[in-house]
Amino acid sequence: MRWLSRSHGGELMNTTLRRMAWRNLWRHKQRTILMIATVAMGSLVILVLFGLSDGVIGSMTATQVEWNQGSFQVRGVSYADDPLIENGLSPDQATAATEALADMRTAGITPRMETYGMIRTSYGTGGVSLRGIDPTKESTVTHLDELVVEGSYLDGPGQILLSTYMAEDLDIRLGERVVILAITNSGTESQAFRVTGLYEAASFDLEQVAMVSIDDVRSLTGIAGATSLAVSLPKGASAPRAVTEARELLAGQSGVVVADYFDLNPFARFMIAGATIKMIPFVLMISLMAGFGVANTTFYSVLERTREFGVMTAVGMSRKLLSQLVLLESTFVAAIGFIVGGGLGYWGLMYLSRNGVSLSVMANISKNVGIPKVIYASTSGWYMVAAFSVVVFTALTAAWYPARRVNRLDPVAAIREG
Repeated sequence: MRWLSRSHGGELMNTTLRRMAWRNLWRHKQRTILMIATVAMGSLVILVLFGLSDGVIGSMTATQVEWNQGSFQVRGVSYADDPLIENGLSPDQATAATEALADMRTAGITPRMETYGMIRTSYGTGGVSLRGIDPTKESTVTHLDELVVEGSYLDGPGQILLSTYMAEDLDIRLGERVVILAITNSGTESQAFRVTGLYEAASFDLEQVAMVSIDDVRSLTGIAGATSLAVSLPKGASAPRAVTEARELLAGQSGVVVADYFDLNPFARFMIAGATIKMIPFVLMISLMAGFGVANTTFYSVLERTREFGVMTAVGMSRKLLSQLVLLESTFVAAIGFIVGGGLGYWGLMYLSRNGVSLSVMANISKNVGIPKVIYASTSGWYMVAAFSVVVFTALTAAWYPARRVNRLDPVAAIREG
């Protein structure tokens, strides 16, 4: 009777092959565990790379939109190229733009007046980005009031809100008096403010921003209007679609432009565009590592079992079935490795999506590019699909050569070689 003859049926043959492949795996436990660990490590690293890469971009976008810039802004045409307070929106432009945007669905619209200056205290002087806001309207756009950790939020003129970083750097305490100096068309002007609250900056670029009433900035600079109108959207709204709608509504107004997230954060555009390209060499490297590990171990496994394969062929088992047996063993290894590595990787991403990764050590690098202090990993089922596709495909491809060698096996030579 030939080995697994056709009379047994295809189902019995497949079942027998699976059992043989499974038993063969655990004849050499150390070798099998090594292959599983290699595939698991590849799966884990690919998952974490995808999750953290998307997490950096997602965290940066969410932080800037929710805590700093809003979903988009309306600005003067020349303000982006030359961000001087004189290039902002005139009172008429700001009013007309606000009225036009009232026709679209928004969560909030707030005017801002931003300029640069110096902050002087009893203990020192430092540079400051001064942002004049409408306290009530600002809360509907960036929820700045929720970031206050000491003292109280702005509720009137003559008050200033500083970041905890700036307060510590300049040794400023609640209730103390500080002086803001700003350069205007008529020269250098100054105004005293009382520190009423300290806020915890959500991103490094906010640490040098001091918040005051917009009327105080207008009084200090002698310029009315606003440098921008920050607009926030309801949850689930499409930002690109809203920007397109806003541009259509403001198309008839001269000297006004709608700046979307990428206009406000040009660095983010390059990050997102380059993220996929930068991932390619890492994924290739990990794939090669996993593939080499599986191929090397499978090849030596085939060499060690040459005589065994020769005997199995001599008693009637076809070389095609032997090749399938080798591929089936690699499939089991890839599947187990992916389950272990994918499970650990996804658990790690779930943990990092809740607890985040602190970037405090990168403060000096991240300060001017809008990266948040804490990034949260992204989780998506597509990461599992991508990791499965890459790792399993690589493992099976790596096992192809050993399987091909078995398929060309000469039974007599194999028995003699063994």
